[in-house]
Amino acid sequence: MKYRTTQKEVRNGYQNIICVGYCNLQNLLSYENETAYTARREGWAADIYDFGNTAIVTGYAPFGNIRPEYDLQQKYDNAAAEIRRNYSLEWEEQKERINQLIKDFISEVTTK
Repeated sequence: MKYRTTQKEVRNGYQNIICVGYCNLQNLLSYENETAYTARREGWAADIYDFGNTAIVTGYAPFGNIRPEYDLQQKYDNAAAEIRRNYSLEWEEQKERINQLIKDFISEVTTK
């Protein structure tokens, strides 16, 4: 179950905060559950996905100290979409491959 948090708490809790727009990584994050969310006056603002000392923040009002290029986001999301559409793979195998893509994405954007 996700909980409501603030940007300040997220910034204090993670070394790397990757900021991505709404639905930019929908396939890559499809097997993950949000840890928390932020809200603003208009309502929901962003979801926070926890990956150790790194968070991926995605939504209408994402924030973070790392802003990967759109093309890089699409590269990983399209690769995840291909895995999801490969119906010859079992669900567990799809999840395992997408988890490796997430690790590769985080590694690539945090080492720049």
